Amino acid sequence: MNLLDTLELRAARADELPAVLTLITLAFQPLAARLPSRPTALDETEDSLRQRLDAGGQVYIASRQDTPLACLITAPLNAAAVECKRVCTHPDWQGQGLGKRLMLHSEALLKQQGLIRIQLATRASMPANLRFYQALGYRIIAEEPYPTGIADLRIILEKQL
Repeated sequence: MNLLDTLELRAARADELPAVLTLITLAFQPLAARLPSRPTALDETEDSLRQRLDAGGQVYIASRQDTPLACLITAPLNAAAVECKRVCTHPDWQGQGLGKRLMLHSEALLKQQGLIRIQLATRASMPANLRFYQALGYRIIAEEPYPTGIADLRIILEKQL
């Protein structure tokens, strides 16, 4: 049996937010040395994750034996669309299809909820991420500078559900 067959894809429970935060930190920390500026994902806290949930967002995880191995966070943009943030996979499990499987599963759940569009952003300095999202059907809709202090270009992508 392979890893993908043993995954549980679901919304995270509130008591799992500490483990989700650990996952985000493990996934984004190695990027700090490679990127022009520190990943903003490393600024997440348990409180900020709870605030996202309180504002109508969701935290979706791919877990194995109750351990989150991949996650993504959604935040409402309007009644028909969400923004997807903090898409990541534990470094030990990257490249095995967990992120793709979680993205597709989350998209299906969002579509069932009546949403019609997902938007997300990635850094221009992360071309592998751009290719990943485009392979999943996302298309570039804009490019813009990050706010002051982040030396990179923000590429905004969108997918119709």
